[in-house]
Amino acid sequence: MKKDQANHLYTEVENIRITYVPAKDRGKDADWAGSDVIRLQAYKGVGKSLHMGAEMPVQSPTAFVELITALCQAYSQGVRST
Repeated sequence: MKKDQANHLYTEVENIRITYVPAKDRGKDADWAGSDVIRLQAYKGVGKSLHMGAEMPVQSPTAFVELITALCQAYSQGVRST
């Protein structure tokens, strides 16, 4: 996997960057989650500039299953409705 400037692991899917950010790397004012987070960001247009993105707390493996399930449901329902 690649690492960003802060030495966090990330991967990319199309124009989306998915980054694992450990809680220990977050300042007290930025550690709203109280745990590690997965950050999802989209690239802006051409180049490597990123939107701020969303962060999901990593508190259990169940959260990942729920995220994947939600993505599959959104895709499945969206495809059926068009």
